[in-house]
Amino acid sequence: MSSSQLEEIEKKRVELKNELQYIEQKERALGESIRILEEKLAIRELEDRVKLKRQAMDRLASRKRDLERRLSEPQPKPTSPTPHRPPQTPTPQVAQKTAEPQRKEAMEVTVTTDHPRNQQSKKPERPKKKQKKEKQKRKWF
Repeated sequence: MSSSQLEEIEKKRVELKNELQYIEQKERALGESIRILEEKLAIRELEDRVKLKRQAMDRLASRKRDLERRLSEPQPKPTSPTPHRPPQTPTPQVAQKTAEPQRKEAMEVTVTTDHPRNQQSKKPERPKKKQKKEKQKRKWF
């Protein structure tokens, strides 16, 4: 082997060694990039889970506020008196208030103009015949 061939082989070895170091550096950089991206992805997934949990907590808090509000509202009084108390009689003022709507309803009643003589001349219908026919129909069905 000549010295020129030896120099060429040594140059080639140095080039390959340098290339190997470059590739290893690149590999380490890619590995770090991958780890960074994986961490970012894990962070994003955790953020999504936290967001979902917060939404669930907000819904629960809203439901709690609604239930507390409904609980603090006064309950409607029962329509029937309690069994251990005797029923209370309304005071005269209450009776007057309830009597007024009844008066209004009485004013809305329509009046017919038939005289008593005309009412007597009319013959009442016989509902018994209709009932008989209905009974006969029922028998056949």
